[in-house]
Amino acid sequence: MAMGQKFCEVSGLKIGICTEITNISKLEKMGFDYLEAGVSRTAAMGEQEFQEAVQRVEDSSLECEAFNVLFPGNIKLTGPEVDLKAVREYLEKAFDRIQRLGAKIAVFGSGRSRKVPEGWKQEDAWKQLVDAARIVGDVAAKYGLTIAMEPLNKGETNILNSVEEGYRFVRDVNHPSIQLLADFYHMRLENESMDVLKKAAPALRHLHIANSHGRVYPLDPSEDCYAEFFEALKSAGYKGRVSIEAGTRDMDRDAPIALQLLRKFTE
Repeated sequence: MAMGQKFCEVSGLKIGICTEITNISKLEKMGFDYLEAGVSRTAAMGEQEFQEAVQRVEDSSLECEAFNVLFPGNIKLTGPEVDLKAVREYLEKAFDRIQRLGAKIAVFGSGRSRKVPEGWKQEDAWKQLVDAARIVGDVAAKYGLTIAMEPLNKGETNILNSVEEGYRFVRDVNHPSIQLLADFYHMRLENESMDVLKKAAPALRHLHIANSHGRVYPLDPSEDCYAEFFEALKSAGYKGRVSIEAGTRDMDRDAPIALQLLRKFTE
């Protein structure tokens, strides 16, 4: 942290980690508030594995309040292969399962699913994605879920690459269950100003964070511009969840350090 720089506290935020449900008791002991699991991973579980996941959650004081990776890569949302009936059928099963595990938020990233095929018009893909998002919103509403659209950097997909663009998309969809996520890592890769969080505040419902230098756990305030991120969130009046979505070689060592760092910004 630069000399004289202070932690900007954003009170009331819950802190979680994107990880497997098998780690829920570990996160509970470390002091995290929730676990963020994967929608497509959960939907693909066999019945026995799913029941074991349910039992793990029931045995814990934590829940899987957030889920990411909404769609598997084989479900296409833009281009000539879109099948909205198959999309709806998949969502019904997936949302039924994640609701049982405590889901409140489902993150709509799924860069492979939404990637615009070569030769396909961007404006047509945008309309297709809007239509798909409205179906996602309708099904999500049945299960009491909020969907957070996730802007991804251009290295991962070629549509919805900034918070600015994501906010415009959410307004085009115009569905109460379709809102917005801001991912610190993607914002940094796209050199997006943190000030956009204030503009997008009306739709902002979830956050992801990672050290943008290697997409690893955030461990030290001096390694990245975390303070600027949380300062903008404070100005935006954000009160929600922030999940660590990053890699680590030693979760047992790094997760408690990352939690302590984020607590300084969020309590």
